[in-house]
Amino acid sequence: MSGFEVSSVEANRWWQKNTVPGVLLNRLMLLFIFVPIGLVFLNRYRLSLIVFAFMVPYGFFMRFLAVRAVRQFLASHPEEIEGFQREGIVADQHS
Repeated sequence: MSGFEVSSVEANRWWQKNTVPGVLLNRLMLLFIFVPIGLVFLNRYRLSLIVFAFMVPYGFFMRFLAVRAVRQFLASHPEEIEGFQREGIVADQHS
């Protein structure tokens, strides 16, 4: 699997659609949107800013986990590599 480059955006979409942890962890992203809004209504501006600031690192962490999930899946199911290439999730590094 070392000869392939994994697209983090496409890997995240696959992970979100096909695995339970992917669905749950990506749905938690909604909390980073709605919790700060609720905190603003409660006049907790600093806490709202802190929670909102963690949204970007959490998003990067989700993409990192998605890439790992794709690599682990393909390591245990190498016959699926062609399908992943067709979907644009992985690409040959030499291309």
